[in-house]
Amino acid sequence: MPDSGTKSDSTQLGRLLQRDRHAAGMSMEKLATATGLDKGTISRLEQGKIEAPSPQKLQRLAAALGTEVEDYFALAGYFTPHGLPSLGAYLRAKYDAPPALAREIEDYFAWRRERDKSS
Repeated sequence: MPDSGTKSDSTQLGRLLQRDRHAAGMSMEKLATATGLDKGTISRLEQGKIEAPSPQKLQRLAAALGTEVEDYFALAGYFTPHGLPSLGAYLRAKYDAPPALAREIEDYFAWRRERDKSS
């Protein structure tokens, strides 16, 4: 069962889905075919109009886009005991960080981690 999600979370989930779809080079039609979901459902998800998408739909989207479902679950309010969301998804879900800020923090963390490895 999802935690009480907010409109902000569904909007951020929609942005993340759209970003991942574009990164995968997929149109909505292609993603609909790959997931078996209706194109209208994908559109409403990307617009943040579905506040509590089913875990099954999120799993299908993640599989088709080659992404981690935990990122989608975190923004939808679902948490799994065996997986943690990425840092960016966590920052967006917990702190309402805008996607650009979350990406900047992820990039900084990756840079620091690499720098510490080479020290």
